[in-house]
Amino acid sequence: MSKRTLITLGLLVVALLALSILQKQTHDRTTSASDTAPVLSSAFVADEINRILIAGADSTDVVLERLPDHWVARSAWGHSVEQRKIDELLAELDGLSGQYRSDSPDILVDYGLGPDATPVTITLFGTEWEPVYTLEVGRKPDSGTGSFVRDPQTSAVFLTRANILGKLGMYTGLAKPENKFFLDLKVFECGREDIESIVLYQGDDTLGMEKVFTTPEPAEGDTIAPVPDRSTWEWVLVEPERLPLAKSKVDGIMNALTNLRAADVDDPGAAMDEYGLWKADRRVAIALADGSEFELRIGAVCEGTAEGQTEYYVMTSMDRTIWVLSGYKVDQIFKELADLLPES
Repeated sequence: MSKRTLITLGLLVVALLALSILQKQTHDRTTSASDTAPVLSSAFVADEINRILIAGADSTDVVLERLPDHWVARSAWGHSVEQRKIDELLAELDGLSGQYRSDSPDILVDYGLGPDATPVTITLFGTEWEPVYTLEVGRKPDSGTGSFVRDPQTSAVFLTRANILGKLGMYTGLAKPENKFFLDLKVFECGREDIESIVLYQGDDTLGMEKVFTTPEPAEGDTIAPVPDRSTWEWVLVEPERLPLAKSKVDGIMNALTNLRAADVDDPGAAMDEYGLWKADRRVAIALADGSEFELRIGAVCEGTAEGQTEYYVMTSMDRTIWVLSGYKVDQIFKELADLLPES
């Protein structure tokens, strides 16, 4: 091999090495940085946010709006929202920072971002209903916490360790935004001591159950009538006949009624017969110590529930809200008489 050829090959190797070093430096600048930085240049004041729009790639939007005394979901028939979840989401977004990862539009999809992916976009609106903050949220990292995010106006991608997806109810990764995560789904709540009686209506059958409290014997010479001890009781059947009942079994029904939470809500503008709630076959009525009453009607089975799950449309005597209640909760309440009798 001639000397000229050796020199040429040597120059070629040097050029290839220089190109490799340049490419690595460019890649490092594009995909990494050691320090965290603000993701967005814009900031917001939580008390001045009047609306939150959470948009999915499939045009599924959750619209949350501030009223004078509480928040509602405009995308869920104006149903009330849990204030705590609004506060937690805004706190997670406030001053958001992350580690720089890339500014190449060609690889946005690798982070679950951009027009070729299915990100979730959060937009906050201010006092004049103007957008003041917009963030695009992509997939979770392969390891660790957080998610990839960007300002939709740029291609700069950041990895934030903030739990934004969790504050949207997306615990396992990107998903369709759902109203029910934010809704106040408390149907009814009371104390165990507040319930005086329970009546189950199942078709033509009625089971009426009442508490019986123990009244202590008056002390000798006591002129004041003793007051029943409301912290302890037994249950008796009063309809269709009078029978003693197993306290623990009826207490199970009572406990289910003291804390009723729904899985979701549905359109209150639809006719009740569409939900099977007009003259519902199954109802439960409770009388409370303050003289008030509460009734829960059980309607038809909900369509489109997940495989292996059963949910029912229900309605209460308190308002026109159409709730979606789990079949498990319904089964806790509605029992046959044979299930409530003491063990022989």
